[in-house]
Order: sequence, then C-alpha cells, then structure tokens
Amino acid sequence: MKVALDMMGGDEGEKASVLGLRHYAANNNCDDVEFVLFGDKSKIENILKSAAANFAFNIYDTGTNVVTNDEKPASVIKKGRGTSMFEAIAHVAKKKADAVVSSGNTGAYMALSKMLIGTINGIDRPAIVSMIPNLKNKTVMLDLGANTDCSSIKLVQFALMGQAVAKVLLKIDKPKVGLLNIGTERSKGTEPLEKAYDLLKQEENIDFIGFVEGTDITNGVVDVIVTDGFSGNISLKTMEGTIKYIMHILKQGFDSTIVGKLRYLACGSVFRSLKTAIDPRNHNGAPLVGLKEIVIKSHGHSDYIGFAHAISVAIEFAKSDFVIDIERMIANTNEVAA
Repeated sequence: MKVALDMMGGDEGEKASVLGLRHYAANNNCDDVEFVLFGDKSKIENILKSAAANFAFNIYDTGTNVVTNDEKPASVIKKGRGTSMFEAIAHVAKKKADAVVSSGNTGAYMALSKMLIGTINGIDRPAIVSMIPNLKNKTVMLDLGANTDCSSIKLVQFALMGQAVAKVLLKIDKPKVGLLNIGTERSKGTEPLEKAYDLLKQEENIDFIGFVEGTDITNGVVDVIVTDGFSGNISLKTMEGTIKYIMHILKQGFDSTIVGKLRYLACGSVFRSLKTAIDPRNHNGAPLVGLKEIVIKSHGHSDYIGFAHAISVAIEFAKSDFVIDIERMIANTNEVAA
C-alpha cells in the first residue's frame, strides 16, 4: 500500500507532518505501507535526520510551492500545479497511491480532489465527515461544511456514505442512522428534510430511526447523523466552543484556591480521561466521501499527534472496500429516486 502525504499543509507545516509520520510509525506496523512525501525535500530530510526513519518512504520534491490558507479554490485550480497539495492528490488520481492526506486549505483540497480524482457517478460534490465522541462510543456526522444547501436526494446519499464510514471506523455492520432536525416529530422541518425522511424510510439497506435533535449528537442514540453542511458546520463549531468554555471554567475554578488545586490532584485521573476523550487530535482525519479515491483531511491546527491519527484513518479506509460499497449503494438509491 502507498499513502501520499502533503507535508506542507497546516499551521505547523513540515514539522507536524514529519513528526506525525514518525509518531504513527513508532506505534504501528508499517511493513506493508510505503509513504510518498510531497514538499520541500531539504526541510523534510533535516527533520527526519534527528532520528532514523523506521518506515519506507520516498520524497517528491515540490520545493517551497504550497497552497496557502487564504488562496481561493478557483485560483488554486488554475495555478496549483507543482504545489505539494496538487501533486499529492495527482499521485492518487494516477493510481500511484491508495490514499492521500493533507492538513492544507480545505476549500482548495476539496476543489482539487474533485477536479483530479472525480466524484462517484451520481454524486455532485463530496461531503466532509467527522467523528464526534458520544456517551457510548463515537458518532459519524456529515456533512460538516462542503454542501450548505442540500436536496432530499443529497441527504439520502449522505446517509449511505455515513453508513459506509461507520462500517469502516466503528466496525458496525448495520449502523443506526438519524436525520438532524429541530424536533423528532414527522411534521417538523423543511420540505427537503421531510422528503429525505420518506426516502430513507424506503431504504431497505439503512437502519433509519427517524429525526434526531441536536442533543442526540453526543448521547449515542444513533451511529450516523445526517445534515446539510450549513447546520452541520454550525453544530460542530458550537460543540467545540462549548467544550473550550467548560474546560476554561473548570481550570479557573481549580486554580483559584489551594483547596481547588488539591481537589484537582485528587480527581486527576478523571480529568485526564476527560481530556483524552474530547481531545480533537484523537478524532482527527475527516474523509471527503463521494470521491473515487480515499482522500483524508487533517485539521489545519492539528499537531503531530493529530496528523498521525489522520494517517491511521487513511490506511484503514484504503484497506477497506469503502469506495466500491458507496458506488453500489448510490447506484441503487438513484434508481429508487428515479
């Protein structure tokens, strides 16, 4: 297996990517994996020099050519050739690698992936998927920003794609799927949501339980939550902000007095478990589903631990029949819809 890595993306650039790759290799068997690194060869080699690499790799030197975070997708499509992101995606498009990972500009990554790799027949635009921790395990949620305005058919496609993701990452044969709405009653919601509800009820291959609310995202009542990118992105950012606020208040409370600090020491293991559970680095690696190949987005703010997790997600998907499963299910859904 070969995995293409854009080493220049993200806030920390090559440092987080190279250290992330080394961290992954230190904790996993890489005998059957070869990594193709795209970026500034001299910088990558300098970081690798500090310790012997225990994994197979090749460096594709793209120099300092990088897609910046402020570049527009249209501009990158015209002038992106030669950048680390473009060449990494192109490597997968040419069947020279089985998956690609980048922490770079999300809009540009999406646009280039769609242009170079292409979408599965019947899918107009890929969806961004994320794993949300819940009270029981994790919830697959999509879309999280790629498609702000969705038809009922697109929501059904998201349900099928989310189900395929849950099978790979959660190891569940038939995941429970819910449609995010302002209430669980059938009469609530927009027209596309109501139509999607009816179509999903007819889908024999989906365990659709109906509408779910925002409070259900983290309670584990379903394995997959389907929504449009507008609502999904707002939900995700709200949860992230709420977690930061709660952690800030807790830290303030414990640090304010001697008694508070002693209580923190007494409850240290509990808070370490909490920190691990909600640490975004441990959930990093969002598949762009709907493409003909495996494309994984690492968060731009993530450090080496997050990038290592994104690599693990890429390899797990590459070992599965993920794309083939989606192609088959989307073809069947399009027939039903017609």
